[in-house]
Amino acid sequence: MTAILFALGFAVYAACVDFMLNLAAILHVTYRDANTAVLLIGFPATTAVLAVVCAWQRVVLRRERAKIGRAK
Repeated sequence: MTAILFALGFAVYAACVDFMLNLAAILHVTYRDANTAVLLIGFPATTAVLAVVCAWQRVVLRRERAKIGRAK
């Protein structure tokens, strides 16, 4: 079981490295630059977008719950 998890973890790691190498080649930058961009720009941006989506869903759910409460 441990060997399978190790192999899976290594496969995921290798896929991430391949993705970063391809991204670096497409953008004509180094691997380190691409990695930095993803970690310092991409990850925080994704987190911020997901926080906005969650907040918007909360607003929509509260509106829907208020409609249901008024209908009763």
